[in-house]
Amino acid sequence: MFSFFKRKDPQDRLHEILGDYELPKFRKTVFEVLRRLRESASTSKDIAEVMSMDPYLTSCVMRTVNSTAYAPRTPIKDLDHAITMLGKSELERIVMMLGAKMAVPKDVPSYVDMDAFWKRAGLRAVIARGVADLVAPAKAGLCFSAGFLQDFSVPLIAASKGREYAEVYEASTDGTKPLHELEQEQFGWDHAELGALVCSEWELPEEIGDAISTQNEPESELRPDPVFYVSDLPDVDDEVWREHFKEQVLAQHDVSEEALDKMLDEADGKARELVRLIS
Repeated sequence: MFSFFKRKDPQDRLHEILGDYELPKFRKTVFEVLRRLRESASTSKDIAEVMSMDPYLTSCVMRTVNSTAYAPRTPIKDLDHAITMLGKSELERIVMMLGAKMAVPKDVPSYVDMDAFWKRAGLRAVIARGVADLVAPAKAGLCFSAGFLQDFSVPLIAASKGREYAEVYEASTDGTKPLHELEQEQFGWDHAELGALVCSEWELPEEIGDAISTQNEPESELRPDPVFYVSDLPDVDDEVWREHFKEQVLAQHDVSEEALDKMLDEADGKARELVRLIS
């Protein structure tokens, strides 16, 4: 059980928050691919055998491995080869990301702009991993996954609560109060808690759930710093946010401002490519 829920029953808490709303499930193929990826004895052929049963998942993985992010010398046309090139850890992150995107309901109310939502998720993932590459390389994969999944419970709340959530969500857009504070005031819980609960239900790694649950807690030891640094990433380019972000990182880590600027300058293009690959 996730560290965040040592004294709580996740199933009971999910019901308290969502009521009778049926939580979307990961596809069976996604669950099975993730299971095989976590088995040390599984080969790339074993994984490809299951993944090939899901055309969408397969096409996304093939697009990803042939993208500029990996830049193979010659196009990779074989799924087994693609899995070998990516490696189990990287492929697990890609499959988790795709699984979450596929699980988001289709009936999300229009007040949540899903195009902007996924772009922001991609940008958070890219920046969180970019910072981790500079200050904590061993945590780069975790930061990427937690960054991407950080707010994925927001459309679930919107779909389950409808107009009841609209006022809270729309009130957060003026920048006066962050969304998680408004949620706590209105409901007594926030999307970070729900995100961690869903991670538990979907059997995602505990460290991802812990990172999501504590994304807004500056002193938490349950998540790497880069996950916190991107938790308040705005929907649009914001020079004030950029300077505040750099101040936080520079105050806590031995990294050059030049390296941070370079990473941030490249982040938007990488995020756009990421979102394109999973669309």
